[in-house]
Amino acid sequence: MTPDTPFPLSLEQEFLRLQHLNDGSAGAFGPRPISSGGWRLTGDLDLAAFTAALDDVVVRHEALRTVLLHDEDGWRQQVRPPSSPTLVVRDLPDGGSPRQERAEAFLNEIEGQTFDMEQVPAFWIHVGRLADDDWIVVLVAHLPVVDVWSLGLVMRDIVELYAARREGRQPDLREVHQFREYVARQQAGSDEASAAASFQYWRERLRDARPVTLPTDRPPAEGAPAGTRCDRFALGADLGTATLEFARSLRCSPFMVLFAAYRVHLLARTGITDGVIWTLTSGPGRRRRWMADTVGYFVNLFPLRTDLTGCRTFREVVERVRESCMSAFAHEVPFVRLATEVAAEVAALEEGDRIAERARPGFQMSPNPFVLREQGTGGVGCTAAQRRVSQPVGPDIPDDAILWTAELSPTNELIFAVNSSVDRFAQSSMDAMLADFTHVLRAGIADPETPLADLAAGAVPATSGN
Repeated sequence: MTPDTPFPLSLEQEFLRLQHLNDGSAGAFGPRPISSGGWRLTGDLDLAAFTAALDDVVVRHEALRTVLLHDEDGWRQQVRPPSSPTLVVRDLPDGGSPRQERAEAFLNEIEGQTFDMEQVPAFWIHVGRLADDDWIVVLVAHLPVVDVWSLGLVMRDIVELYAARREGRQPDLREVHQFREYVARQQAGSDEASAAASFQYWRERLRDARPVTLPTDRPPAEGAPAGTRCDRFALGADLGTATLEFARSLRCSPFMVLFAAYRVHLLARTGITDGVIWTLTSGPGRRRRWMADTVGYFVNLFPLRTDLTGCRTFREVVERVRESCMSAFAHEVPFVRLATEVAAEVAALEEGDRIAERARPGFQMSPNPFVLREQGTGGVGCTAAQRRVSQPVGPDIPDDAILWTAELSPTNELIFAVNSSVDRFAQSSMDAMLADFTHVLRAGIADPETPLADLAAGAVPATSGN
């Protein structure tokens, strides 16, 4: 297969399409199918070298110039020849506001814009000049072909390609495999032997499973989805550091500790001891070593079942979550395959999810391992741009979902983004949920032997109203 030969969607892309087909969204992949991220650059930025580095990265990663095609044969994708992406540079005048506020406002503004997904390459770079030595860079791409994790890879490579041009050397980059190679392996069924054991695991794991659903203040509006909002809140670096240290002491990941706190928070609000909460992962394909540097769409929906029966303390909840995660992640498969091969169990789970007055909660860590790592050469330093300000418009998620995303800043500050439908939760309910979760996490880490009943004592039941 030559690079310009049309090829099928991956299983992960197909699920994204089906998800929006079923939720009534406008557009085959949602009303605003973009991935985006922001980075702060410090130093004397050479815009000519930066522009050349952007051209270089489009050559390196085929996904940045891949288009989606639809005809009588269905949906396919095709790699187009390299061409320059859209670069927009503008000054962000002081106006008396701190640089962090201006950078965050710029990032939110760019994310709220409309982008032409028919453009080739569907890749946009907006640069805001905060000062002669301080810049905010926003990358935007077409979500079905470039996920958020991939944008971190792209920015990492841009920095190295820029440095190589400034320093007159060859870039220090590993050989990269292209996303079409991953799709070809999927189509060839190269993982069928290991998948069979995973399907059996999930049949047993999801048998008689019950979804955890959260009461909402209002039922969904009639007609098309009303859109999403994004509520953000930040917890201090002291709690972030304590989370990391506690995770290390129990030989688990920060995700497991945060998910355990979220699980206790939901237990207090729903009373569901044994249930499934959805999470989004970087995908089983991404964990293959040869795919580690590949740009594409690998995101996978993942049912995480935790049974807290018999757990008496927060420590025991974290240990139970760790056990569940370790076994489940070892058997992860693309959700489309799971829904096909374990159809009865998944169908029963999804049927239990869909109650008009309730929402499906999800929880994930920031899916990008590079956004928080400082790097810099060629006279420019680069680190992620964290945001703490809520947005009236959030990313595309199903109308009946509420998705929490956690990330750790370079200084260990915990930052959360909570995305939900604009019309399902009153602000008072959202504020109460954020406060309850914070209470559970802080108290549970401060004294892991705290009884669950005491941790839940600060929980405020979901309310109804405006």
